[in-house]
Amino acid sequence: MDQASEQPQPPAITFEDALARLEAVVDELEKGDLTLAAALDAFKDGISNLSICVQDLNAFEEQIEVLLSEYYASAPAWLGGLEPGGRAK
Repeated sequence: MDQASEQPQPPAITFEDALARLEAVVDELEKGDLTLAAALDAFKDGISNLSICVQDLNAFEEQIEVLLSEYYASAPAWLGGLEPGGRAK
């Protein structure tokens, strides 16, 4: 085994934590009290947290689409006019 695979992975940040961090960054940037370098660092942190939020939202959306597709595939006949996701054909 190589050493990289033996190191424990840092715990994944949750959507809620990433969103809270993003909101804190926005608040700090809106105050306008940061130096240019600190503002750039805060912006980088904000983009990182935004990426986590977007990835999580995309993953959740995919899961919802799968669940709805499975549901509508076995849904009662009276729902026959709907496509997966419950949208009208």
